[in-house]
Amino acid sequence: MLTYNDVQEIYARNHGTTNYYHRNYYTTLAYTDGVFDFQKSLEAYWVVDNVISYMPYVLDRFNKEGDSFYVVKISFDKERFGYMEIYTEGYVDDIYDEHITVIKQEIPLIDLPIDEEEETTEYKMYLQLGNDSPLQFVLMLTSEY
Repeated sequence: MLTYNDVQEIYARNHGTTNYYHRNYYTTLAYTDGVFDFQKSLEAYWVVDNVISYMPYVLDRFNKEGDSFYVVKISFDKERFGYMEIYTEGYVDDIYDEHITVIKQEIPLIDLPIDEEEETTEYKMYLQLGNDSPLQFVLMLTSEY
């Protein structure tokens, strides 16, 4: 079983991408070599699948506000209870907000490695508009941005 340090190594070895991947059933989301490495190494294919299931909320926000950059955050405690969230930043009623939740889902069991030194373990990825015709967002590790 991989450890939190192993996951940090996945982030450290991925800078940029040479390939883009997508699920055959959903081409509006592409993901990078780093995300491919993350999901394969951790057997965490559910991460990309969850992001795909959240894409209608992202697309709605994009169509209404034009936001093209989002953060995907997975956060959980030592009992493995937590959530997955997509958020962005921008103006709400003329006031800048650096954390505007687009979608947040509680997850009762997150099977990713725990950071034993912290009360809460967090993993982040970025979701950015890659193309607008055809519309496609790209999911990447923070180290690939």
